[in-house]
Amino acid sequence: MTKTNQKPKIQLDAKSLKELRENWAKEQDNICPILQIDMGDNSVLDHFHGNKSDNSDIDYFKGCVRGVIHSRVNAFEGKLSNALIRTGVRDLINLPTLLRNLADYYEYNRLHSEDVLYIHPSEKPKEPILTKSSYNELKKVLSEKDLKKLPLYKAKKQKLTKVLQELFEKYNLEPQFYK
Repeated sequence: MTKTNQKPKIQLDAKSLKELRENWAKEQDNICPILQIDMGDNSVLDHFHGNKSDNSDIDYFKGCVRGVIHSRVNAFEGKLSNALIRTGVRDLINLPTLLRNLADYYEYNRLHSEDVLYIHPSEKPKEPILTKSSYNELKKVLSEKDLKKLPLYKAKKQKLTKVLQELFEKYNLEPQFYK
C-alpha cells in the first residue's frame, strides 16, 4: 500500500477489540482460516508486529489487525516470525515466500536417490537397554564359571554386550529390553 492509498486507522480499546473479534469470527463462521476448524472459545485477533516484516511501509502497518485466528496458530505464527529474525533468514527471504517454498519442499521433495535411502547420523536407532529383571533372570541360572564372566549391571544403561548375548543364548533365555 502506498502512502497515497492509506486508509484511516481506528485505535481499539479492550471493549472494541472484543466486539471486533466476535464480529469477524462470526463472519467466518468461527472457522480458523489457517487450521480450517471451529475455533470454539480460542479465537484471537492477530495483528501485525512492525518489527517482523520486510514491508517497506512497516510503520504504517504496525499494530494493524489482520484477522481472527485460533490462539495456538497465533502463538505459532509469533514463534515463526521471531525465528525468522533470530536466525537471520529474514535477510534472505520474506516469511510468506519462505513458507510457500517450505510447503512445496515438504510436499514435492524427492529422496536424493531412488536406489538407496541414506539415514542421517542423528536418526541412528538407539541400542536397547536390557531390563534389570532380564539380567537377574540370567544371573540366577548361570553356572559359577559363567557367573564370573557376567558384567555388573549398569542401571538403566546396560546394553546387550557380546558376553551377555552369548550367555543368554547359552542358557536359552530371551533378553528383555526397556521400551
